[in-house]
Amino acid sequence: MIEYAEANGLTIERGLAGMPTAFTASYGKGKPVIGIIGEFDALPGLSQTTAPYRDELIEGGAGHGCGHNLFGTASLGAAIAIKELIEKGSIEGTVKFFGTPAEEKFFGKLWMIREGVFDDVDICMDWHPADKTEANVQPSLALVDFMVEFTGQSAMPQWIHGMQEQQTMH
Repeated sequence: MIEYAEANGLTIERGLAGMPTAFTASYGKGKPVIGIIGEFDALPGLSQTTAPYRDELIEGGAGHGCGHNLFGTASLGAAIAIKELIEKGSIEGTVKFFGTPAEEKFFGKLWMIREGVFDDVDICMDWHPADKTEANVQPSLALVDFMVEFTGQSAMPQWIHGMQEQQTMH
């Protein structure tokens, strides 16, 4: 993700909050500062090639699956889209993509908060793919709801949620 962000003109700050894989990718200047969180987490047993069916890259290895394969990359795509709007002069401000590791262990963002990584952010957006598209209300210190409609075919391998491989092909 860092290489892709750099190739698209974002400035990288690495090794945040003592975590070598935590980073920000930023573009712009001034306010508002728009934050977009892109969590990632290599989970045990989710090693996967780019095939649309179960195909382990490393047998039994860890991988960015169960939504994390989409979460970080799609969020980075959103940050790049905002960067392009700033670049064209359509909007003013700064966009900051937060590469936040260790989502499943619940400490990546917490360590980053503790170190003040989010202190200058005016708004921060976050999402997580699941086996269905819906808005969930969960405890949060700041929660704003809005509706998004997605169309097309799902890229989520359903075997992760207990379906057999054959069921995902239909």
